[in-house]
Amino acid sequence: MAVDRRRMLRLGSRAAGFVAAAALVVGAVVTAAYVPWPEHRAAPASVLVQPAESRQQRVCPGPLLALGEDAAAATTASSIGAAARVIVAEPADAVLEEIPLQSDDDPRAEENGGPVAIAAEPGAVAAGMLAGAQSQSASTETLAGFAAAACAEAVSESWLVAGATNLGRSGLVLLANPSDVTATVDVRVVGETGPVEAPSGLGVIVPPRSERVLSLAGLAPNLASPVVHVSATGGAIAASLEHSVVVGLAPAGVELTGATAAPATSQVIPGLVVPEGGGIEASEDHAEGDVHPAVRLFAPGEDPVDVSIGVVADSGAGGSAIEVTLQPGRTTDVPLGVLDAGTYTVRVEADAPVVAAARATVGGTAGQTDAAAPSDLAWTVATAPLLGSAVVAIPEGPSPTLHLVNPGGSPAEARVTIDGAERAVQVPAAGAASIEVGSAASVVLTGSEGLHASVSFRGSDELASFGVQPPGPSDAPIRVYPR
Repeated sequence: MAVDRRRMLRLGSRAAGFVAAAALVVGAVVTAAYVPWPEHRAAPASVLVQPAESRQQRVCPGPLLALGEDAAAATTASSIGAAARVIVAEPADAVLEEIPLQSDDDPRAEENGGPVAIAAEPGAVAAGMLAGAQSQSASTETLAGFAAAACAEAVSESWLVAGATNLGRSGLVLLANPSDVTATVDVRVVGETGPVEAPSGLGVIVPPRSERVLSLAGLAPNLASPVVHVSATGGAIAASLEHSVVVGLAPAGVELTGATAAPATSQVIPGLVVPEGGGIEASEDHAEGDVHPAVRLFAPGEDPVDVSIGVVADSGAGGSAIEVTLQPGRTTDVPLGVLDAGTYTVRVEADAPVVAAARATVGGTAGQTDAAAPSDLAWTVATAPLLGSAVVAIPEGPSPTLHLVNPGGSPAEARVTIDGAERAVQVPAAGAASIEVGSAASVVLTGSEGLHASVSFRGSDELASFGVQPPGPSDAPIRVYPR
């Protein structure tokens, strides 16, 4: 019995020890919970990497086309002359190659030329330092006006926001494949009444180093506000849209529009030139005609999207805000109100991604409809922010002007070199600056990171614009976060 009592005492003392130790642990944990932990925050390690240099390439869309110019082929789009093309690079002595693309849809391609791919060998130029652009004046019974376009990078997806196919309006979708492999392309059109069923636009085969031309009216007739979504597999595609207007029997403008910026909740449309004062109040969101300044919007999602549109003059005077709600699956043209003649920046802020472009005309009476037909029109697309440096090609045209927009909250200073002369250009926070280019064929920008840019042309009866887009992901630097 004494042995059992001693064994129980030993077990009891061990249990008491375990309880005491547990109490100490619990106390330590509780105490630690109330003692502030030392804070240490560090940004994740990263490095900005330039992808291995590849062959840079841009595609110029080629001359203007007109339907029915050849009486023997009324539905064929024939070129009506040659476009003036400018190709530039930095350094200026970089070796560039021009590669004509086959254009079987144009019976006059051999005579007038066609689309051209321009290329620089790996290492010849830095990202963003290769550019091309073209321009052309037209004066025929069915086509008149001035058009200018930048030579674009071929991509797998693009959005064309321009044009119309209702009475007196026609459009051509140009699909250029500069690659060495066949591209299979889907061309989908959305209008003010919703998506358009167009089976002929799906699975379009574009052979290597060639261009296909599709009639927009053939895909989607009688639309006032089309938006075209182009997606490609296999080879990449440089897409553009030719838009022309005829009022009565008189041609009333032509434009060649490249892709707008990809869908995003914030869009910047730089350098919208409004040649004559006037317009239509923004509340008239179904206003007809081409004369009044307007912005076209489309939200690719499935829910309504609330949008705020800011319209600010480059002069810094005034400014207005327009609130609209976009219905899912439908495009909307929103009049920009009554504006004074001048240059404007259009800012679009939305609670879901949208695409956007703005339209202006010259030669008509702003605020009226087709009774006062314009003599020319221009579509100004939204652009993506530039890299730290860029080169811009300037083709022939009336009063070429480079527009820079700074959407940031701090002033920016860009260095602009024109004809070898460099100068500083101050771009105020949330403001813009315009630089007349004169007869220069190119402009070199440095310190341009985050800025948006476009080039405009304006004459007494001529108007055109194109966006300056940064290089795509294959050429632009990328930030890598090592594990």
